[in-house]
Amino acid sequence: MAALSLTACATMDSGTPEQIVAKRAQAYWDARLKGDASAAYGFANDAFRQAVDEDKFKRGHMATFAVGAEVHKVECDAQKCDVGINLKVNPPLPGKKIGTIDMYSKQTWLLEDGQWKLYLEP
Repeated sequence: MAALSLTACATMDSGTPEQIVAKRAQAYWDARLKGDASAAYGFANDAFRQAVDEDKFKRGHMATFAVGAEVHKVECDAQKCDVGINLKVNPPLPGKKIGTIDMYSKQTWLLEDGQWKLYLEP
């Protein structure tokens, strides 16, 4: 039974690297937009998580003016994927309401120990 559950976990991230990373990148942004720091932190690369604890991550990386995010483009090689994210942002302009604007963000995802992780600098 234990072997069966391990196999199920291993196959949850099935597909091409581009498909897997697209799902993980979208899940990362969904977590950020919901304010779920623990979930978002879990996508970070190992070196970042060794240098930055979850509380510091929450203070430094969770604030966003984005109200929507959608993975636009994923290009991968064997160890690295470049991801483009379309963001809907409400910019903080004191005294002005300009509505939502479109922005574009790029991320790098690295393959670490068989799992794709978001590269963040500590």
